[in-house]
Amino acid sequence: MKTYKHLFFDLDHTLWDWDANASETLIELYHRYDLGKYGVLNADLFRDVFFHENTILWKELDAGRIDKFYLRNHRFRIVMEAVNANMKSIKEDLLVDINANFLKECSQKKRVIEGAFEVLDYCKDKFDLHIITNGFEEVQSIKMEYSGLDKYFDKIITSEKAGHKKPNAGIYQYAIKHTGAVLEDSLMIGDNLMTDIKGARDYGMDQVYYNPLGQAYSDDVTLEITELRQIIPFLEG
Repeated sequence: MKTYKHLFFDLDHTLWDWDANASETLIELYHRYDLGKYGVLNADLFRDVFFHENTILWKELDAGRIDKFYLRNHRFRIVMEAVNANMKSIKEDLLVDINANFLKECSQKKRVIEGAFEVLDYCKDKFDLHIITNGFEEVQSIKMEYSGLDKYFDKIITSEKAGHKKPNAGIYQYAIKHTGAVLEDSLMIGDNLMTDIKGARDYGMDQVYYNPLGQAYSDDVTLEITELRQIIPFLEG
């Protein structure tokens, strides 16, 4: 069994529970801004449509077809249009304010993926732990601080800091260089087959695919897990 020294974790959806934290924030914002008066039927619809449209925008961002400023400046307008809100009554200042508060408040939520702390407590004295994330530089450290994840990690590698987004090999090269890791004893753990798994595999790094929904796929992976705790026996050898 191969022995690893450096573990590189994705953050959102892998350790930090983006879905739960974003959902809670969006429901709160719906009620605070009384979005029903703009024709948004209910908070659940607002949340679900946001999730759908935001996923599309992040795929465009990861592919380099849009930048983070486009995503931030347009996503709530796209969402409001998609839920058939009365756009004539919605001022641009409202959309800017909602987005600013979403970024601020969501990043301060504390929910983590089930088993995250158990896995990190097991790993903290046995491995060098690092984060590799495509998330925005200014909010990722806040997420980690408020959730209590920050105390486990030596280096936080963001795409903005590295100058490359996953799955580009440049971010993995940057991570290896700035952590002092050796590729052969490094392992990437993440939930995204394209950015985390394919990116690491193409660079020559072993990978653990966190696949909680058990979605079908045809990619080659070093290990698939459906619960984070399942990585512990693998690391034990």
